Amino acid sequence: MKLPEIAILVSSVSAAITGGNVILTYRTFRRVRPKVKVRVWRTAPPSCGAEPHWQYILRFLNKGLSPVHVERIELYAYKSSNRFSESEFLSGNRFERDTVREPLMVPALDGTTYRFTYDSLTQPGGGRYLRFRVLLTNGRTAITPVISLKSMGHDKIDAGDK
Repeated sequence: MKLPEIAILVSSVSAAITGGNVILTYRTFRRVRPKVKVRVWRTAPPSCGAEPHWQYILRFLNKGLSPVHVERIELYAYKSSNRFSESEFLSGNRFERDTVREPLMVPALDGTTYRFTYDSLTQPGGGRYLRFRVLLTNGRTAITPVISLKSMGHDKIDAGDK
């Protein structure tokens, strides 16, 4: 073998090793990032003597190896169960780090619970369909499927990381 052939062989092997390192680093990054799912339970409707509000318990589950903070939780009402139907923003809670309110953190390989309150005498969305949208500080969004209030009760509804 001549010197130029050896140089090409060494540079080719070096490029293959570098490419393998890039693939390994990318897979490690995908494994470590937060993977958040949301479960929704509806609690009791407002009682006559108390403050008029609907309460929902949101359970956040993080299957990733990194903790993540929740930036905003939004509640939307839909006129039909079609996810592309017209929606109406009802309410939202923002968790900012510079405010007095403690940011909601979802620990790695664990979960946390949050009580979302919708202040209204009427049923959210006029008794139709709801969806929660959760914005995370890492730029990702977890969205629940469109939920029928009639079928919701205390059933668990899963949402995936979008």
